[in-house]
Amino acid sequence: MKLNGILVCMIMLGFNLIGQEGLEGIKLEKYYVSTKKDNGKKHLSGELPVGSTTYRMYVDLAPGYRFIAAFGSPGHPLEIRSTQNIYNHVENGATYPIRIPERTYKKNIVALDSWVTVGPAGENYLGVLKEADTLKDFGTVVPFERGFLESNKNEMGYPLRERDGFLRSEHIPDITLYNIDSNLRVLGMETIGKTFRIENGAWASMGKGVCGVDSLGSNTVLIAQITTKGELSYELNFLIGTPDGKTIKYVAKDAVENERIHPALLSTH
Repeated sequence: MKLNGILVCMIMLGFNLIGQEGLEGIKLEKYYVSTKKDNGKKHLSGELPVGSTTYRMYVDLAPGYRFIAAFGSPGHPLEIRSTQNIYNHVENGATYPIRIPERTYKKNIVALDSWVTVGPAGENYLGVLKEADTLKDFGTVVPFERGFLESNKNEMGYPLRERDGFLRSEHIPDITLYNIDSNLRVLGMETIGKTFRIENGAWASMGKGVCGVDSLGSNTVLIAQITTKGELSYELNFLIGTPDGKTIKYVAKDAVENERIHPALLSTH
């Protein structure tokens, strides 16, 4: 699918933008750290180096603001990169999570696949930070297959069998991809590369964009999940919607007229 002409112009040329705050930062969650047991079905999952970290990347917005698009343009490339290969599940991997069937998430390490998104973490699920994912609010965890995803490393906070970051929802936003099919090969069903880079394209939520689950509070929107043994770094650019229907264009560096720089968009971890 392609973005409509109006949104393309807004993203690439920066029309109808205002200098108002809306982006508070990026939350990079260490969602999971793999163990030797997670390689128990390599013929189905592909080999995952022991100690690999699954990162979930959230856009942290001010209350009432909306995520519209992550984009790369000739003057503002978008790049997510690792010092080692980005892991992809060989049987059920996909470039974005709503293409991964819900019935497969309990199998081996499907939940560690790498992808981009506009809020969903899977078919019928939104992604939420584990620190906010309580049984009181969101119900039971995914019934992961025994022997897999049992790591309890301190650096990942809550184990997935206590808080899995999945919220079942009847309202799952669609993702629109513009001119990035070839770029997404590194997030497909093979572990083939270290870098995901866009220089003239975007992934987006059409229309008004999307808010976080707690839209008038923490307002965090999941935009990517990356699993790798390496060191992760990124350079990001966003189009953000305001509560009154206008937009703000945030870039990692080299801002020109009608663009704003946010330091959280250029980082290494």
